Amino acid sequence: MMITALNIISSCPPFSTADSLRSLLKYLVTQTVENPGEPIREAHIAAAVFNKTEGFNPRQDSTVRVQTSRLRSKLSEYYLGEGQRDEWVLELPKGSYRVTLRQREIETDLAIEVVKEKMVVSPWLYALGGSVLGVLLTVLVMRSIA
Repeated sequence: MMITALNIISSCPPFSTADSLRSLLKYLVTQTVENPGEPIREAHIAAAVFNKTEGFNPRQDSTVRVQTSRLRSKLSEYYLGEGQRDEWVLELPKGSYRVTLRQREIETDLAIEVVKEKMVVSPWLYALGGSVLGVLLTVLVMRSIA
């Protein structure tokens, strides 16, 4: 399932035009699937994805951390847009390079969207209600004076 989700995401915006993020996500998913339980090291990511030398020092070069942060943002962007109806969600928890897969409860999410859509009230409705209330108050005041 994780590879299937990766293939879907890779062909859609915002990943279809972001080669480095797509490569990073592919590497992290592959490592997660092929080497479960083994830690994914920042230096290995730097060498495999960003062509950094073996002498890469993560304390001096933040490329992997910065790109991973961008990847998290792009995943969020994807699942809020193009992938909002995807059944499976790839997540990259902070503090980890291991990708997780979560099944989304689509019916619940869609039901929440429908409720939100029904709850939206036009500003014109508020204006109309205010006008009616103003007329009623005026009529009550005029009756009490007369």
